[in-house]
Amino acid sequence: RKYVLSVDGSGVGAMAKHPSLPLVAVGEKGENPNIYFFEYPSWRIIKVLKGGTERLYSSLTFSPDGELLASVGGSPDFMLTIWDWKAERITLHTKAFGQDVFKVKFSSDDPGRLITSGTGHIRFWRMARTFTGLKLQGAIGKFGKVELSDVEDFAELPDGKVLSSTESGALLVWEGNFIKCRIVRPGGAMPHDGPVTGVELLKSANGVPCAFVTTGSDGRVCW
Repeated sequence: RKYVLSVDGSGVGAMAKHPSLPLVAVGEKGENPNIYFFEYPSWRIIKVLKGGTERLYSSLTFSPDGELLASVGGSPDFMLTIWDWKAERITLHTKAFGQDVFKVKFSSDDPGRLITSGTGHIRFWRMARTFTGLKLQGAIGKFGKVELSDVEDFAELPDGKVLSSTESGALLVWEGNFIKCRIVRPGGAMPHDGPVTGVELLKSANGVPCAFVTTGSDGRVCW
């Protein structure tokens, strides 16, 4: 066990491990916080990313090939930023939502797609080429007749469908930015008694999806 203190002294908001290199990205808290790249196991700082948010980073994630880093800031700006971390520069920068964003994640199967979720929303993003260059285009999830909910976590299937958590204990399947179905237990009981806190897609040794695992504030792990 090793303790690495906050570089700027105001705390750590988020972190992410590089998918293939021995690197850890750490997003800090404080006024105009930085993202520091630590080399493992020396914990030497090799890169510093500046200007992504005003007060704190709430989530970080690498693209599957490790070439890009996505970050989301907390209050007051809630900015989503795509970084060319090797060059220490911002590639794309836009407001993710008007309230807290808990998670950002790149699609494992579509390199131009990202998903963010948080207070009362889930949002599906695409990095698209337009007349004026590369842009981030976001489609907000439409809850329709289903009760609006905070979305703490989600996981994506290879065909692009997304399974998300809810506060009620149900699980929602999204196709595009619309709900395809709501998953409950036989008899209509919710998968969890209370908010769902974690959603993970498990894959077999050859990479084929085989099950979802969820966790809830009821203390249960469900398969």
